[in-house]
Amino acid sequence: MIAVNIYRLRDEFEMPTYGTSLANCFDLSFQPSENFVKGFNKWNSPIVHNINEQGEVTINSGDRLLIPTGLIFKIEQLITIEQFADILVQPKSLQNYSIRLHPRSGLSLKKGLVLANSEGIVDVDYQEEVFVLLTNISDTHVVIKKGERIAQAEITTNESVKFVVVTKRPEKHSERAGGFGSTGV
Repeated sequence: MIAVNIYRLRDEFEMPTYGTSLANCFDLSFQPSENFVKGFNKWNSPIVHNINEQGEVTINSGDRLLIPTGLIFKIEQLITIEQFADILVQPKSLQNYSIRLHPRSGLSLKKGLVLANSEGIVDVDYQEEVFVLLTNISDTHVVIKKGERIAQAEITTNESVKFVVVTKRPEKHSERAGGFGSTGV
């Protein structure tokens, strides 16, 4: 079993929450640790947006902003006495875990805010504040408020792979005829 240790940059910052008792992903919220956020506009020029006294920031159409969560995550292995002997023999590596950030469907549908990189990946060795890279795909500016849920996240297990160079082109092993886009839309 693993544990996710969470360091809050400020004591009042909210912990991640699950929307329902059966939710697989937990929600992360906008928790500003500074009085501004940085990013790029639709012309790829660096921008800085101030956070107002109410804890709100405006994301203009086409902007991509690094929205802070105020949290630092550390994934650690929890062991029971029963697992102790197994770990001495076969230690489990934490490199097989990561936190995946996904867009919130309601935020995308109702406000036009999506993750600019489609999915954020927080590697197990990343020990800094987690930011959500939001972009505004609507035609109007959007305001987000301190404490508003901005992304959902999950802990995933990853397999390390070994890359092997082969000299023979792989043979087809299904009915696929063609490459990219060959199965339709």
